[in-house]
Amino acid sequence: MRERLRLSDLNVLFICLDSGHGTTGHRVLADVVTFRNLGGNPLLVCLKDSVLDTEAERQDIRRHHLESDSLWSVSLVLWRLIKDLVKNQQLDLVHCYSYSPLMVLGLALKRHIRIPLIYTCNEDVSECYQPYWHDFFIRRIDQVLCFSPALAERVMDVLPLGQRKVGFMGAGLETPTVKNHTPDGERWKIIAYVKPDELRINRYVPLFMSVPLLEVDGKKVVLTLATRGSWYEHPHYELFKRTVLERGLEHHISFHPQSWGASTLSTQNLFVALDGDAPFEDHELEALFHQVPVLLPRTSARTHLLEGGKLGLTYLPGDVRELKVKARELLLRQDEFRSNIREALPELMEKHHFERYVGELFQLYERLSLQRLRFALKRRRIFASKA
Repeated sequence: MRERLRLSDLNVLFICLDSGHGTTGHRVLADVVTFRNLGGNPLLVCLKDSVLDTEAERQDIRRHHLESDSLWSVSLVLWRLIKDLVKNQQLDLVHCYSYSPLMVLGLALKRHIRIPLIYTCNEDVSECYQPYWHDFFIRRIDQVLCFSPALAERVMDVLPLGQRKVGFMGAGLETPTVKNHTPDGERWKIIAYVKPDELRINRYVPLFMSVPLLEVDGKKVVLTLATRGSWYEHPHYELFKRTVLERGLEHHISFHPQSWGASTLSTQNLFVALDGDAPFEDHELEALFHQVPVLLPRTSARTHLLEGGKLGLTYLPGDVRELKVKARELLLRQDEFRSNIREALPELMEKHHFERYVGELFQLYERLSLQRLRFALKRRRIFASKA
């Protein structure tokens, strides 16, 4: 038996059931493309016509579609897929990015001890996990990867897994080209990120209404809305525009013509995130990478990222008063927070750097595959000697 496996030896099944734009979808797409470019053989399981499916088609990634919203139907399709892949010797490792399929994966892989199961977690597992009912199958997981140490601690508290099976991997972001910060001396500039498929405009209205009331130190505040790609291609651009015009806020709120990135962030005084669907969002870290103080919804992962209030502040989602108070504080203490971010930036980039993430992830693929292979061979010899 070889002492080392190569990535080109591995057939990896990637599973993600996210339907819209988000950090998890960005991550799985980057992992699949990088793994394929390094010689691996990936197969992506995703929802048909989802954002991930569309992006994967552009990258010419081999896919297997799930078309039903029924959990039982999805579970049955996954069960049959794994059985077929194992039968044809086309499955060496499973990497899942969603909690809901884990139980059927654990059940399907119980007898196939040669195949490792990895779970990348960016969701509140306490809302999904059912004690006793899930325990037997969840223990089949070989490794849980988290974008935040605080999220890793939360997973260890909830799931019946040992400490060695849960770890922090980082977000795996490319190091940005940081431009010199050139804020407008006459106005405070706040920026908020809008997902390319965002429809829930109600979460933005409290921020919209608070902007005209946020005059700080004699200077008015303006809000910029940025998205990935062009605003004119955003499916709900007219809805956002109409909401701004109906409230007479066209002089306080603008739609940034350029895509989210360095050119967008280099002139901003503050980044404000609204109530996110995940404990960690990559665009929040990208704002810090560009030395912009941030105001984020309060979660343990975000509090840890901000080092307890050193790099930015948090607020209770839906609390408009706290949002305004914290935004005012961040603007008044602008230089202090920006100095703290500059000091912390090298360590942040090291923890979440793409090359570091990819190196550790694919080393984990090789290590777990080799460990499982040794375990399977050892077990086979034990049964053979008894016979």
